[in-house]
Amino acid sequence: MDKMARIKLMHTGVVGFDEILGGGLPSGSLYLIQGLAGSGKTTLACQIGFLHAKQGEKVVILTLIAESHVKMLNHFSNFSFFDESLVGERVMLFGGYASLAQEGLRGLLKLITGMLTTHKPGILIIDGFRSVRNSGPSDLDLAEFMHSLNSLVASMVCTTFLISPVEGNVNDSENTLVDGVIELSQRHQGMRPIREIKIYKVRGADHLLGKHVFKVKENGVVIFPRIEAISTRSNLAPAASTGHVSVGIPSWDQCIGGGVVRGSVTCLLGSPGVGKTLMGLHFIEQGLRDNERCLVVGFDESPPSLIAKAEKIGLELTSSIADENLEIMWYLPLELLIDEVASRMLDVIKQRGVTRLLIDGLDGFRNIAAHPERAVSFLIALMNELRVRGVTTFVTEQLPYFGSGFLNADSFSSALYDNIMLLEYGQADRARFRKISVMKLRENGYEMLDHQMHISDAGISVTRAGLELEGNSGNSAHDRLTDDKPD
Repeated sequence: MDKMARIKLMHTGVVGFDEILGGGLPSGSLYLIQGLAGSGKTTLACQIGFLHAKQGEKVVILTLIAESHVKMLNHFSNFSFFDESLVGERVMLFGGYASLAQEGLRGLLKLITGMLTTHKPGILIIDGFRSVRNSGPSDLDLAEFMHSLNSLVASMVCTTFLISPVEGNVNDSENTLVDGVIELSQRHQGMRPIREIKIYKVRGADHLLGKHVFKVKENGVVIFPRIEAISTRSNLAPAASTGHVSVGIPSWDQCIGGGVVRGSVTCLLGSPGVGKTLMGLHFIEQGLRDNERCLVVGFDESPPSLIAKAEKIGLELTSSIADENLEIMWYLPLELLIDEVASRMLDVIKQRGVTRLLIDGLDGFRNIAAHPERAVSFLIALMNELRVRGVTTFVTEQLPYFGSGFLNADSFSSALYDNIMLLEYGQADRARFRKISVMKLRENGYEMLDHQMHISDAGISVTRAGLELEGNSGNSAHDRLTDDKPD
C-alpha cells in the first residue's frame, strides 16, 4: 500500500496566526470562524483571501447576508491588505442568499459546486453562514449538507471558511462536521476592550491551545501568541555561560567577582529613589563602550527624561541612539497588551542583534496584564527567551521605602532571576545613606556584606568597611539625602 501524502499546510500570512496554528492550516479543509458581531471574523478570512490572491490564487467570497458587496469592499479598503485591482479577477464576489431562500440547502450546494467547478479557487469564504441554520433545516438535512460540503471542498482542494456570528464549541453540525473551529471574541476588563482568539480544533495541525490576544490594525488582524505557550512548545534551554561582563561600575564589579554571567538575568531590587535606574544605565553604557547593541524598555520615565538623568551622572547616550547602537522603547502602562509589548521587544532584539537589555520597572508588565494570574508564567517564559537569545538583562523591581521589603518579593523570584541585588536605605547619625548587597549571584564568588553606595556627578561608586573601592567617585562622599539624585 502506498504511503498517504501528507496534507500541505497553507500559510495564512496573518501575523502570529501561523505560529499558533503550528505552521499553518491544512489545505483543502473546511473551517468555521465564529464570534459575535464586531469580533473581526470577516476581516480575518478576507485578509487571508487577499494575501493569497496577491500570490496568484483565485478566491471566491460568497455572501449569505443582505450587506452589499460594494459596502463590504468599502470596509476592506481601509486595510493595507486590500487591492482593488484583484477584485473581479482573482477575488470574485457572489451572492448566495437567493439560492438558499428559493431552493434550500440543495440549491445552495448546487451553487457552490458550480462556482468551484467553473473558477477553481484555492480559497472559498462563505460569509453569513448562520443564515443556513436560520433557514430552518432539520438536523439531519443540515448534517448531510455539512458532510457534502466538506467532501466537495476536500476533493477540489479548496480551503473553505464559514463565517458565523455565534460563540462556544457547541454540539451542532456546524462545529462537529468541520475540520476546524476558530473563535474570535471581544471582552471587557472594566472599560478596557480586549480581543482574543481561541482555536477549539484544527484537524491535522499542532495548534496551541488556549486564548491569544489580537488587534485589528491598519494591516488587518495581528495576533500576539502567548509567550508561555510558545516557550512550552519549543522547550528551548539556554546555552552554557560564556564568561562575565562588567556591570559598568568597577567598584561593584570587584565585589561580585568581576561582573555578571553573560546571558544572565539580574534583578535590581530596591525602594523608589535608591538608584536602581541609574545602576541599570551604567550597565547599558558599559555595553555601548564594549560595542554591544543595547535596548532599554521602560514604563515610567520617558526617553528624554532618561537621557537627561544619564547626563547628570556623566553618561552620554544620545550619540549611541543616533548611531542605532541603543534604542529606548517606552510605554505608558495603561491599555497595552502584554504580549504585544513582549513581541515588539523580542523583534527589536532579533533585528538589531541586541546583547544587553534593561527593563526599567518590571511592575509595568504586571500592571498591563489583562489576566493577572498569567504574570508569573509570562515572566518566566520571557526571561527564559532572553537567556536563550544570549541577552544579558538587568531588571529593576520596586520595594517599599523602608523596612525589610525584600521579604515581600514574589516567591518565584529565585527561579526567575539568576542574580538578585538588593538596594536599600540605611541610617546612621540621623543621616540616611544608600547600601547595596547580594541576595543571589550565579557562578560568582562575592562578598557577603552590605556595601555603601554613592551617587554623584561622576556616577555610582561602592565602598566597603569605610574604604572607597577603585572606580567612580564624585563630589559627595556620603550621598546624604540632601544631595540625592533622582532614581
